Amino acid sequence: MKQRVPLLAFLLLLGALFLFGATSLAAEAMYEEVSTEDMLYLRGLISKVDTDKMQISVRPPKGKRIRITIDPDTLLEGVSQIDEFEKEQQVKVWYSIDNDTNRAIKIKKMMELGC
Repeated sequence: MKQRVPLLAFLLLLGALFLFGATSLAAEAMYEEVSTEDMLYLRGLISKVDTDKMQISVRPPKGKRIRITIDPDTLLEGVSQIDEFEKEQQVKVWYSIDNDTNRAIKIKKMMELGC
């Protein structure tokens, strides 16, 4: 019995650490999808891709479409360059407003569901 108590305590500690880590990751993911004073968050469908101007237009579920400018510092997730974006593709965009231009900080292409 004496050997099982430390093992049980160790397993309980591991379980608590796992739960705390999983909760922390879930909270981090939740706060990733909000606007802050440094950057704005947008989720929607791509309505236009302009490779010459390095811009995409994103239509949120409610509201008008927003034109987003992509530059070399933009982090792209799910694609490697702008010409891989397609109309009606769902994306998440984090951007800042710089001189009346919406500059993309990060763009994440969402997984496509279906058969």
